[in-house]
Amino acid sequence: MRVPVGVVALVVSIGASAGAADRLVRKPLASDERAAVLALMNAVDLAQQTDVVSSDPLAWQAHVLKSTDVAYVPFQLALGDVARTAKTAAMYIRVVSRHDGYRSAEETSALREWVTTGTLPPARMETVTFGPGELPIGLATRSSRRSVAAPAEASAVLALRQRQYERDRAADAEAHRNEANQRDPYRFPFEEYYFFDVKSPHVDRALAVPPGEYDVFAAFVDRGRVKTSSPTVVRHTIAVPDFWNLELRLSSVILVSGVHTLKAALPTKDQIERPYTWGRAEVVPAATTTFGRDDVLSVVYQLCNYGAPDTDVVAEYNFYHQVDGRRVLFNHTLPQELTNDDLPLPIQWETQGFVMQEVPLRPFAPDTYELEIVVRDRLTRSRAAETITFTVK
Repeated sequence: MRVPVGVVALVVSIGASAGAADRLVRKPLASDERAAVLALMNAVDLAQQTDVVSSDPLAWQAHVLKSTDVAYVPFQLALGDVARTAKTAAMYIRVVSRHDGYRSAEETSALREWVTTGTLPPARMETVTFGPGELPIGLATRSSRRSVAAPAEASAVLALRQRQYERDRAADAEAHRNEANQRDPYRFPFEEYYFFDVKSPHVDRALAVPPGEYDVFAAFVDRGRVKTSSPTVVRHTIAVPDFWNLELRLSSVILVSGVHTLKAALPTKDQIERPYTWGRAEVVPAATTTFGRDDVLSVVYQLCNYGAPDTDVVAEYNFYHQVDGRRVLFNHTLPQELTNDDLPLPIQWETQGFVMQEVPLRPFAPDTYELEIVVRDRLTRSRAAETITFTVK
């Protein structure tokens, strides 16, 4: 059975860092701020040493996306009781590398001296921000196939780009080697603290790390009760693929409740608090993976390293469920065809763009389903797939 679908292609790029004028400067810590951050750092120290974290099963979701030279990982973390009782909170994030299944014990903090003494402030670990010129093309009403008027010309352009690409690839490889050499292996790959007003049951932030496996520790506390309460500490493991090896890849699949278009890109200070905003497109992650039959399932994901300039990509959406312990195909959508009209053209041969798919859930009986997204690229003859699970009540 094929499900009726509504298809849109979301076109936006995650790119360069903000200009110098828009960068945030680390401000000196007040005494109460210093006490809060130290309490959080000490709590994470203990959790890292003992593997003991808070027992409250707080909801967490994180999504791994490709950026310029590191992965961009926006996440959403439920605040539990703090959301109900606190007016302001402090949060500390620490990312620790894992190698061969074991967490590194050699990495140390670049922030501790600054927090303790206030001297030599390290630069803020900015994630991904957007300059005012980096605007998304927007939301197309429907994905469509574009006829190629001059295929011979497209082939010639492709050949020229291929030769240039080979030169750029060698230069990029050397640049990445230099970057790897400059990265301090004895510092946490990402570490930052935040102060914020509690306005919702969860907090959204982002981190940025190179390919690899990591343990993410997040600790937060009510700023009004630092001396009388214990911080909440959670730990989650994330895996960051190598988005830069030219293989066709999909990012994490994001279940969303909406996509909004802003009048302008956010300034850096607002981007930090709204990490699911890219350029002028703001994606609202779904608060749950359980939906009703009157809902529409909406997913957004990033497609990386597709062929160009004559883009010819097909995305298939297959839904599976369990029948007598077997994974059985329930239904699928019509193929979603993506061309140059739907996806961004390459920038220095790098190709990445967001795709959105919407599926009404009326035909789905109450059950738990697995959505498998399979993307095929005609030009590079490659295939990539990702899955996500959801429930219809």
